[in-house]
Amino acid sequence: MRTLQLFTFLILIGSTCQAGGDNNPIGARSAGMANASVTLFDLWSIHHNQAGLAALDSFSVGIYYKNQFLINELSLKGVALALPVGPGTFGITVNNFGYDLYSESKFALAYAMKFGPALRAAVQLDYLHTQIGEGYGSQGAVAAEVGVQARLIEGLWLGAHIYNVNRAKMGEFNNERIPTIFRLGLSYTFSEKLLMAIETEKDIEMPAAYKVGLEYLIIPELALRGGVSTKPTTMYAGIGINIKRFKIDIASAFHQTLGASPEISVTYDLN
Repeated sequence: MRTLQLFTFLILIGSTCQAGGDNNPIGARSAGMANASVTLFDLWSIHHNQAGLAALDSFSVGIYYKNQFLINELSLKGVALALPVGPGTFGITVNNFGYDLYSESKFALAYAMKFGPALRAAVQLDYLHTQIGEGYGSQGAVAAEVGVQARLIEGLWLGAHIYNVNRAKMGEFNNERIPTIFRLGLSYTFSEKLLMAIETEKDIEMPAAYKVGLEYLIIPELALRGGVSTKPTTMYAGIGINIKRFKIDIASAFHQTLGASPEISVTYDLN
């Protein structure tokens, strides 16, 4: 019975997402903006574009949980922390997708650095581990990520990121490589209240996806977010609540066939 459950699960994740080292987006602020986040800078930049970590000026730590399509076996959870040291910022993150019969884990160490007020760059090393239950075994690989953020004019930022730049393999069978993903985007701050981000994402073996997201600050303590992405077409909505040193972000994706995928992240900033 559990073997049948495993194969059913593998078919499901194969039809809804790429398994085996895919770069899962993490952080509910990003999700509320359709994950058009390559230009954003907060703790969860460690999963979107590590260059954003260089903008942090204090110790930050956060936790995250996503219940994809309201199926517990497709849950994604993670923790992250960032520590500014001298001219740069170190980041550490651990996340896990799946359950006991099939799981993917990521352990990562990042370093981001400023090069003046208008340029940031970063590199990250990942250890990716996939485990299949019922005695099918496990496999691990080391991948690298690089990212950059640049201010073009006041309020306009450009972001670029490459995941698995070294084209790491998860297994020898059928030349099974971890996806290599390129992301390029722009964001513009229209005012103190309104931010817009657009982005394209291209897996080298898949068609490009496009994303657009908005963030509107009603008051300093409350933000509303929304967005849409393609491949597949998905709608997003979210809110952000700032309570002194805590940031609570809640969001959900809405797939037209598979339904909602709610998520939450909580961040603590020392400042």
